[in-house]
Amino acid sequence: MEIRGARESELEQTVELSCVAFNPDGHERYRQYMKGDSSYRLPQTRVVVVNDTVVSTLRVWERRIRMGASLVTVGGIGGVCTHPHYRGVGYASALMRDTIAYLQTIACDLGVLFTIIPEAFYKQLGWTSFPMHGFDVACNSAVYAADSPACQVTDFNAETDLDAVARLYDIANAQQSGTIARTRAYWDMAPCRIRGVLPTVVARRAGHIRGYLNYEVDKKRVEVREVGCDANDPEVLDALVSYILKACESHGLEKIAVKFPSRHPFSERLIAACDSLVTKTERSKMMLYAVNLSVLLRHLIVGWESRIADAEETFPALAVRLPVLNDQQVVLRHNGDGTLQIVPEAAGAVDFGVDLSEADFWQLLFGEIGWEQISSEVTVSAEISAFLAVLFPKRDVIFWSPDQY
Repeated sequence: MEIRGARESELEQTVELSCVAFNPDGHERYRQYMKGDSSYRLPQTRVVVVNDTVVSTLRVWERRIRMGASLVTVGGIGGVCTHPHYRGVGYASALMRDTIAYLQTIACDLGVLFTIIPEAFYKQLGWTSFPMHGFDVACNSAVYAADSPACQVTDFNAETDLDAVARLYDIANAQQSGTIARTRAYWDMAPCRIRGVLPTVVARRAGHIRGYLNYEVDKKRVEVREVGCDANDPEVLDALVSYILKACESHGLEKIAVKFPSRHPFSERLIAACDSLVTKTERSKMMLYAVNLSVLLRHLIVGWESRIADAEETFPALAVRLPVLNDQQVVLRHNGDGTLQIVPEAAGAVDFGVDLSEADFWQLLFGEIGWEQISSEVTVSAEISAFLAVLFPKRDVIFWSPDQY
């Protein structure tokens, strides 16, 4: 048995294996995941080879994701599969362990995957679940926001609209925890087109694109995957809400499935317009792995130091031992002058003050929960608690579903 990066001569075997595991008609799709991705490198296809045959494979996608207001490097793992004749031997587990070592060699801070199989397989390998929230709402197509004569919603045209949409995405998501940093080349990649990253419609005001909506209609419902809007032009959101409700009416649909949280301004307007029962949902399971916790947290320091500088109070020198992630523990040291360090250990370091699970710590890092939500349970001093409250505010966290590799 060999576990390594694929060779050029083995790529067609990985395509065939993916078709056997996921989609018998997916040959061109899986080829384009490699040939159509300008960021693809041969070692990103990981394989288990037995007697010159690829029996298990997966793909690594190198991306950058926002954690709070900071960007960290991600190794996104997708397409994990083993040929049916070779399952139950442990090949996929061995491949996943080897892939963590590979992510370390290419300086990824964080491993991310989305699983359609039970989470238990990945949990035993050290991966932790992270919830992705959405909601369903009954479509009351008789009630929708009044049309705005100043906003026009039209079909998206990739040739004329993509540059403006890409710029709007960058602006709208610059501080949005959980979102992928999409380079201009990213929008043009074949895998992004295959996964439906491009919007469905755009909203214009005075000829300029101020918003967009990514949705798909199936036989029973409309699925809203992503929305982008100029924060200074909320009327555009009203126009998009009106548009999607009219689309429901024209297709005779009764349900809208939104793949992002109900706290988003678009969601709030949609819920108010529908005035009907809202059911919270969770999407396919996302799981995380701290490839290198020290480096990951160092990427957050600039944002944390900015928050300390903007805080109303000052803090003395102190050191806090952070919770464990994937058997890694570090100390966050404040030097008393507004600067921070991540170190293996520090004299006088105190424990975090609350027994957080790995799942809760991930949510704290992204901002799904804030320090204030757990501070009633802590045992640290009021001074340290106030310090951690500055670093860990609650944020809205969104993982746009088209970015799921």
